[in-house]
Amino acid sequence: MKKAIILLIIIIMCSTSQVTSQKMENYSSLIFKKIIYVDDDNIYGPWNGTEEHPYRYIRDGIINSTNGDFVFVYNGIYNETIKINKSISLVGENKNSTIIDGSYNQEIINLTKDNIKLINFTIRNSGGNPYNSAIRINSNNSLVKKCEIYRSKVGILLNNNIKNTIDNCTFYKNGQGILFDSSDSNFISGCVFTHNSIGVQFEKSKNNNISYCYTYENGISFYLNDSKEINIYQCNISDNSVNLGGVFIENSFDVTIGNSIIAHNGAGISLSSSSGISIFHCDIIKNTHFGIAMRSPSKNILVETCEIVKNYRYAIYIEKLNSCIIKNCNIYKNNLYDIYSRLVRCSARLNWWGSIFGPKYIESLYRGRITVFLSKIRCFPWYLRQIKDIGANWKGNEPYLKKINIGLQQKIFNFTGKDIDEDGLPDWWEEKWGYSPFIWDDHKHLDPDNDALNNFEECYTDKFGSNPFYKDIFLEIDWMESNHPDISNKPSENLTKEIVSIFKEHNIALHIDIGNLDGGQEIPICNSAFSYSKLQDLYWKYFLQNDLNNPRKGIFHYGIICNYCPDLNFPFFGWDQFDSFAISAKWLKESNPLTSMENLIGGALVHHLGHTLGLIADTYGGIDNTGSSQIFSIQWLKYRNYKSCMNYHYKYKILTFSDGTNGRGDFDDWKNLDFSFFKNTIF
Repeated sequence: MKKAIILLIIIIMCSTSQVTSQKMENYSSLIFKKIIYVDDDNIYGPWNGTEEHPYRYIRDGIINSTNGDFVFVYNGIYNETIKINKSISLVGENKNSTIIDGSYNQEIINLTKDNIKLINFTIRNSGGNPYNSAIRINSNNSLVKKCEIYRSKVGILLNNNIKNTIDNCTFYKNGQGILFDSSDSNFISGCVFTHNSIGVQFEKSKNNNISYCYTYENGISFYLNDSKEINIYQCNISDNSVNLGGVFIENSFDVTIGNSIIAHNGAGISLSSSSGISIFHCDIIKNTHFGIAMRSPSKNILVETCEIVKNYRYAIYIEKLNSCIIKNCNIYKNNLYDIYSRLVRCSARLNWWGSIFGPKYIESLYRGRITVFLSKIRCFPWYLRQIKDIGANWKGNEPYLKKINIGLQQKIFNFTGKDIDEDGLPDWWEEKWGYSPFIWDDHKHLDPDNDALNNFEECYTDKFGSNPFYKDIFLEIDWMESNHPDISNKPSENLTKEIVSIFKEHNIALHIDIGNLDGGQEIPICNSAFSYSKLQDLYWKYFLQNDLNNPRKGIFHYGIICNYCPDLNFPFFGWDQFDSFAISAKWLKESNPLTSMENLIGGALVHHLGHTLGLIADTYGGIDNTGSSQIFSIQWLKYRNYKSCMNYHYKYKILTFSDGTNGRGDFDDWKNLDFSFFKNTIF
């Protein structure tokens, strides 16, 4: 029976994947000299690597192998770290049941020899320090296939490597799913990325290819920085962060995005200081803020044969000094603008704008529009009917692209004191809150006040004043050292007290930690270019303390106040959930010189705390609607009674949410708070 299983695995390995048939290597070269067996059930030996007497540990199988051997690992949990320094095939019996647990070591598997094949494993729990990883590839021409990789700072790390292939793998709950650092000519195909801060990150890398991948519920799906010749083809990039989420390209060149579905992200595609970007045959639909955003100046941008429709705010947003060509696209039914621009050179000829009369130049409830600077956006001539056979030529629901159930991570708490009923909570806490210390209670699932903090978490925060029968919200704030000697980025106590009192009026105890609840601190100034990945590193270092088991995770929301963050202010995934936000204090002040720093920080703080409590653009049309800040516009008229700091018109004027009693267009934020959103994020 076991030989039959191994034969089946070999057949699978020797057959090319349906989604990589043109790019994956020919596995017929997988001819091995001998089979070595590993089984953790063989506790008592003898151990010689035969089928009858397999090695107990994977590392013993590797040590006793030679180049070209096949090391077969039976199902089990292997608590070890592994160095593969031979050109072998290491294959697990079943991906879901052959588990390598790194016990939070620096790296779990290190590939140091060329032509290694690693197939059919679950790999979990690396350390949380920078560049700690589940798999570190220090080799070339190697293959990682059909693996599930989770709970690592980096899922797979490649540094100065070439021609490796990552196929049919699943990445979740990682800082970065895959990080390419100065690594070229690699392939990623058929992979799923979910609940990662960044799905795939390229740093100083070139000639890499991503195809047939599915990303959802990530902070950023694909992040390209200082890289070139990157190709993204036939990927489904959907339902990621409503403020970031999609493909972010910075300081990069010669990037192609083709035949992909880019739907319901904060920004579908965001470009900054890049050149030679080609976007073709894509469905760019229902993105929250931007379908395509061109931020700091980029040039030679081509958008062609795309369906750019039904985006909630801007279909295409172009800041000053960008240069682009948009042609042969269907661009219509976008809520605020089909194209919004500031001092750009843009040719938008030969598109369909939803009407034989072309684009609209004035605001309408039912049609998007373009900005009126006709000398900047050239639209004539346009098509008189909808263009056929453009956009992605697939539906995005292929069987190899499916969502997975990642479950919730069970926390480990170590409480002091007697626990007579052995239900996990000490007697003193149970007696304090009316539970019997002699009766076992399922405290892990008890949440009597419905604030998404179970009784274990309430016990942990008891020293901070929590009450299991009264809604609590915990927020840690770190602030960056100011670059002005007389100005601090730390919120004042008066400001935090005012915000706390507002929440108290709605029967919510908001606990803001600015150094008084075992967290909250001033952190060193960032003098180098501040990127999204550096922001993630700050989250891991100062909030998690580089500890994947930090009990504050899932209890505290987290905010960081910088001088200049990558954007003005925004929520982000520090790790695997939508639980964090960043505020650019100095940038905010420069943009709003007539508003006090306290009001700017306070408004941004409450606004983005609201986002982590589920008040997002999907929740209500008046949230994050830039049109509502333009007095006498249709959007302003529609939402002027929505007196909430979630409304851009009131963001820095008031420090509260709305209760829905202000008339037509108002919305009850308080009633719609989702206390669990920051720890169980679903878009």
